[in-house]
Amino acid sequence: GDSTQPVYAANLFYDHDRPGGFFNAATGFGALGFGPGAAVGAALAAPGTKVVCLIGDGGLQFSPGELRTAVDERLPITFIVWNNAAFGEIAAAMRDANTEIIGCYPSPLRLEPFAAACDLPFTSIPQDPEVLHWALTQPVDGPRLIEVRVTL
Repeated sequence: GDSTQPVYAANLFYDHDRPGGFFNAATGFGALGFGPGAAVGAALAAPGTKVVCLIGDGGLQFSPGELRTAVDERLPITFIVWNNAAFGEIAAAMRDANTEIIGCYPSPLRLEPFAAACDLPFTSIPQDPEVLHWALTQPVDGPRLIEVRVTL
């Protein structure tokens, strides 16, 4: 996973059933946009293993090259994008510091054309655990991008 809020939350609820089976919160070990490259590395290191990458819409904007690598290599990676139309982690840090929140709410990233530009199959779903479970259990051949629309 990337340096982002959904990764921290996933680690609280995800059942780690095998060594290395976890969402790595890259804070302190990687920068915003770290997740897709790590997912590509994980998929290449364990051929045939399904890999899930959690990332925010802000971090995703740093990673189109890694998405293209996943497509070109037909890696079984599901990129789950937490789309809150903000740099939410940075905004939270500014809010916690009682400072003005600036530069955190750019124009919303339209993920469907972004995914199309990377030749990634795209699905957009609401923030609903049952719908996410359904999306994750659909058969897939190669990488895909699932947008989870989130309201701050």
